[in-house]
Amino acid sequence: MKKNKYILTAGALLALSGAVLSSCNDFLTEDPKGRLVTENFFQTENDLTLAVNALYYNVQTGQRHTNPFIVDWQGSDITSATGSNKGPYLSADAYEEPSDYKGVNDLWGMTYNIIQAANLIIDNADKCAASAQDINIGKGNAYFWRAYAYFRLVRVFGPLPVNIHNEPDNNSTPLTDVEGIYKLIVEDLDNAERCALPTTYEGLRKDGLGYVGEMNTWITEQAVKALQMAVYMNLAGYPLNKAEYMEKAADKGYEIYTGVQNGTYRHALLPNWNQVYSIADNFASEMIVGISYYDSPGTMGNAGVYTSQFPLCHRFSQFNGGWGDFAGERHFWADFPEGPRKRAVYDPVIRLYGGLTDYATGEPICVSWWATKDEQPYNASKKNAFVEVYHPMFSPFSINADSDGNALIQPYDCRMNTTTFQSYPQTHRTIRLAEVYCWFAEAAGRSGKHTAEATAALQQVMARAYDNAPAITDLAEQGYQEHGYEVAGYPLALCSKRSDEFRMNRMEQNWAYRHGSQDKIIVPKGTTTYSYKQEKYYEEGNPRPKYRNVAYTYELGYDLIMPENMEVAPSWNGENSIYQVYPPTETEKNPNIKR
Repeated sequence: MKKNKYILTAGALLALSGAVLSSCNDFLTEDPKGRLVTENFFQTENDLTLAVNALYYNVQTGQRHTNPFIVDWQGSDITSATGSNKGPYLSADAYEEPSDYKGVNDLWGMTYNIIQAANLIIDNADKCAASAQDINIGKGNAYFWRAYAYFRLVRVFGPLPVNIHNEPDNNSTPLTDVEGIYKLIVEDLDNAERCALPTTYEGLRKDGLGYVGEMNTWITEQAVKALQMAVYMNLAGYPLNKAEYMEKAADKGYEIYTGVQNGTYRHALLPNWNQVYSIADNFASEMIVGISYYDSPGTMGNAGVYTSQFPLCHRFSQFNGGWGDFAGERHFWADFPEGPRKRAVYDPVIRLYGGLTDYATGEPICVSWWATKDEQPYNASKKNAFVEVYHPMFSPFSINADSDGNALIQPYDCRMNTTTFQSYPQTHRTIRLAEVYCWFAEAAGRSGKHTAEATAALQQVMARAYDNAPAITDLAEQGYQEHGYEVAGYPLALCSKRSDEFRMNRMEQNWAYRHGSQDKIIVPKGTTTYSYKQEKYYEEGNPRPKYRNVAYTYELGYDLIMPENMEVAPSWNGENSIYQVYPPTETEKNPNIKR
């Protein structure tokens, strides 16, 4: 109860400082009286704890649904289906300006709320009658999340308005260029490092905050290093191309790798890939940064703290109430290496609902996403596809259900029933150890530093991902590619596939493929295809035929070659195709916010 009390009381703090924690330009122009009330709040250790919880409230609410991540549909892994509310997703997928700005609006407003909450702690924590350790923990967490927020925004919008003290400016703040934003991010992470954050919060605090299961829910020493590593790799890439930072990234990767090896950092890869997103492993030690909703019991539509609204976002509407916000791009799925990882990232077969079972076994009917009712090529007008969207379906957020619809705390099995929950307290895997090992491999390969250790780290990641892992022949490129597979279909990752392609300036390649003939073979002729048919039979003494469902497989009789559904913009416009537009509500208030 104590943990819930702190989280819920944080809502009261937010109400108290409502004028301060609203949106970017609101906090740049708000009445100083509201700020003074909030600043006077910082007096005791308990006040500091409430402020940190208010910060995490904003972190949690800032990614409770897909809107703030719509930009990640620019990545080569994700596309969307058509639908009344799918316009912004399809616009991002096509590298076009949206007609509905909910994605950029929510990303901007929710992320600046994180910055404001962090500013309050950084500027006021020292006023609290608290121990030096508690003050450093509060400030270290705040510096981290402010860096995270600006890092998220700068890769989406480019130049940004900056305010690090919640000072009003009467809508006159100029844009700080990309290099200036990265300077602030690096400084914040350096300050977080100076706060000497613990390597674990287990048993550290009387209130139990900061740790659950085997996972730190507050920021640790190694989490700061991981974010520094990601930032350095981005400094080395597009658009600044400061190649010297790749060596710094390799050094941070080495520090994390050796810290794990010698037990300083208590992290480990989960043994099996189907555990990575499992709610049975919601608090696993693989997570270096995990956003926990464990103490956030509110659900969609409640006024309290929201829990994660992702369980249905990737499931197609045809299947048990899915929202269909995103689907797997066919060509990326085709290139994705076979093995346990692919079988966990995508549904290997898709269960058909409506009580369909095989008459002989009683097992649910499951089909390959490309299977057709007549075994002939897909024909939309004939409606011959079992899976109407005709795309691979991601599974990271899927949760199995028992016969009463209750969540089963176990790794997801695509052949079993799923929940219809609109929300569930799934931990968001922001940075996993496997990702850091992939970054380490790429940074070491590009810089030439710590290559032996980085190779060993990448081998661990690949051993879990493949049935038979290939040899490492190009450490840098394989590290890059493996990271893309590790985060495929998971836009919540700090560095999504879109983020990787942005950093490597490869987004135009995505557009070029989609703009071209798209003649890649998606599913080769002869591939075993799971399907079902209705078989006619007669009962003895009854001349009327009856029908029963028969699950079977067939060999695909043709090479499946199929373009993506959404056509991309007719031309590539450089930065205007890469960066998202600033929210119109912000550009109207502040004329300095313009491309």
